[in-house]
Amino acid sequence: MTAYYMITWCAWLVYSAFMVIVYVGLRRLPRTRIVEDDGELPFASIVIAARDEETRIGRLLDGLEAQDYPRDKFEVIVVDDRSRDRTGELVRGRARSGVRYRVVRIRDGASESRAPKKYALSRGIALATGEVIVTTDADCWMGPRWLRALLSPFTDPEVQGVTGVSRFIRADGAKRPWWSELESLEHLSYSVMAAGSIAAGHVTNAHGSNLAARRSAYERIGGYASNDRITSGDDVFLLQDIAARGGAVRFVERPEAYVFSQPVDTLNQWVNQRARWSSKGFYYPPFLMFLVVGTFLYYLMIALSLPLALVGRAAPSLPVLLALSKIGTESVIMRDGMRRFQERYPPVKFLLTQILHAPAIFYAGFRGQFFKFKWKSQTLAGRSAAQRAGRRSSGIAA
Repeated sequence: MTAYYMITWCAWLVYSAFMVIVYVGLRRLPRTRIVEDDGELPFASIVIAARDEETRIGRLLDGLEAQDYPRDKFEVIVVDDRSRDRTGELVRGRARSGVRYRVVRIRDGASESRAPKKYALSRGIALATGEVIVTTDADCWMGPRWLRALLSPFTDPEVQGVTGVSRFIRADGAKRPWWSELESLEHLSYSVMAAGSIAAGHVTNAHGSNLAARRSAYERIGGYASNDRITSGDDVFLLQDIAARGGAVRFVERPEAYVFSQPVDTLNQWVNQRARWSSKGFYYPPFLMFLVVGTFLYYLMIALSLPLALVGRAAPSLPVLLALSKIGTESVIMRDGMRRFQERYPPVKFLLTQILHAPAIFYAGFRGQFFKFKWKSQTLAGRSAAQRAGRRSSGIAA
């Protein structure tokens, strides 16, 4: 048990350092000024990778057509990524809306083993003419001030990348599992962590459904070249590469810049989704990977503390102490972050979320690294699973 206590103590120190960084960043997070002068706003290319989204993309297109952004200052490029439905056809049918739409069709096998979404986005960006590249997802929707709020920071020439809040909201009449509100709150916590870390100078998280970058910065870093075979990370790696080259990255906290999407419906889908997100963890820069891995290790120690205490291998007070440390620390951060997002902080719901969070996130993260998972009807693999498959295909024992 000595090793367990030592690992727990070290992981707690790393976790605490990470939380301090986020908290300090939140305290420094500037209030975004929304630019009202149309003449100051940049021309933007909104690029969307869509696969079999005919039942959901209509709401996104409605939202884009309702933007109060000047119509002559943005275009929409939809990459129809091997869809087997009418996704591309529905977009082409919007030609008379006044918004400039372009549709790019990707055929089966075109990505040549590159990460499908990154390949699709890169194809769309190659056709973009905007000064700023904006990405969002086909199953999202947003308010009419979204584009103006998201792109307002680019009036500062030093700003090279921007991301904002992604919010899970279930549509009226949609299926509502018992965990719906807890899931929504848990997902919002990623935006809080992203806001704090970015404001502190470290890009640990970002949302590809609500992201923008100067085209010049995208070209300078070679687009997704540094990570184009990693399944996820089209958002965070892009901003990390921009920051590594000296570009300023900002987080827009304003509700006007929110992007909304419908969460998954089952626990299995939730695990696959989080596994895909976490599959990029071991590709972070060393310092950020140290923080992320240490935090996941701390969550593992929390999850193990209760069974160890029950069988008499750990002190009975240990699970309580570890849980209170996590709940107390993250409650302070979430309360401050949600206040800056102009959101109401629900203490009871957040407490319930915290009870489930550590074991659930560790399991999803472990699966994302070492096992296969599904996304958009495709079976994908994390780093370790992909390496094992590669060795087998080469005739080398795994």
